Amino acid sequence: MKRIRDWCQRFSFEIIVMAIIVASANLGIIGSGGCSTGKGQLNPTTGIYDNSAPGDPLVVSVENIRETALGLFDAAMRLEKQNQDVLIKLNPRIHVAVEQIRRDGPKALNALTDSKTAYQKSRSAADATTLRNALATLQSLVRSAVSNLAEIAAATKGTP
Repeated sequence: MKRIRDWCQRFSFEIIVMAIIVASANLGIIGSGGCSTGKGQLNPTTGIYDNSAPGDPLVVSVENIRETALGLFDAAMRLEKQNQDVLIKLNPRIHVAVEQIRRDGPKALNALTDSKTAYQKSRSAADATTLRNALATLQSLVRSAVSNLAEIAAATKGTP
């Protein structure tokens, strides 16, 4: 029974790593991702949302990336918390890597949302730059999480 439990706990961690890698591909960090442009756009002059206007590719990308990162962070934190005792014994760096997500993830997600909202209202080059910077910060956090967790998974593979 203990062997089955140990295998399941190790398997859960490998699922976290695979989910992060898949999400990273969707975030455009690994490989070449893309997005559809969607429909709808907020008119900064009138403040009215036009459902028939073509979507701004930057805004659509940011919304897709934010949603993917949120799901990724949530899954990593939840699975780590459920298996925390075993994973800390297996390798304490797992907890440290997920704590970085807990600490920095909400700030990065909120900054991205705030920057997107400001850009949607103004459509200015300055707000577009701020939005791209917030996106780069989020992508850096995801990239770091992927790197740390993949390294941890490789180091713990085959551990009894």
